[in-house]
Amino acid sequence: MRLALDENAKRRLTERVEISVAVDFLISRGFRPDDIPAQLVKFYYVDIDLLNAVLIEDRILSAPLPAADDAWKQVA
Repeated sequence: MRLALDENAKRRLTERVEISVAVDFLISRGFRPDDIPAQLVKFYYVDIDLLNAVLIEDRILSAPLPAADDAWKQVA
């Protein structure tokens, strides 16, 4: 007897590149970073630790740069 394929099975998001693309897509659609994990787990099995790392990295990279005066004050 053949086993039926489960067409409703979730795909896996376990690679950094795949998670980064999914995060960028959801942000471009107006989702807040805090809402992204809940949206992804509805449709995918997600490596939550890697997702959190990508979200933190995205927040650090998208943070505004400090003014030059502030940067020099911290160095001095």
